[in-house]
Amino acid sequence: MRKRLLSLVFALLICFACVGVCDNTAFAGYAEDIDITELKTEDALIGQIENQTWGVYLASGESIINKISASKVGAGGTTNAAKKCTVRITSILERKNASGSWERVISWTQTNENAFSAGISKSVTVPSGYYYRVRSYHYAGTDTASSNTNALWVGN
Repeated sequence: MRKRLLSLVFALLICFACVGVCDNTAFAGYAEDIDITELKTEDALIGQIENQTWGVYLASGESIINKISASKVGAGGTTNAAKKCTVRITSILERKNASGSWERVISWTQTNENAFSAGISKSVTVPSGYYYRVRSYHYAGTDTASSNTNALWVGN
């Protein structure tokens, strides 16, 4: 049963991975939809939500980032529910600035009603010579959690 549920969640993730709202107000970079499976390469950094008791809706969630080239990253994440409900993910691509703090580059939100999962995956052209990470907020029904990746160097 668990294997069938995981297969269903994966299939839904692929269907919804390219649907999202792009908030590009703070960054002039180019973002394009990509398949979430393209993000999970050997070089990908994946951050998962901490194991804890959330309630009855939220099952799991993760943030993903990988380096596509010296000036492009793949970024996104997934939220999985234990039962059908409103499922939402907000993923934020961040860059470490000269002062050492993290600043928002671009963010996306995907909400699916009466669903088991929601996912986001984009490729983003970024300035090279910086560390980048992805932070995600996961919502399922009334349950919430967050995840983030480690820092990824993007440069020559």
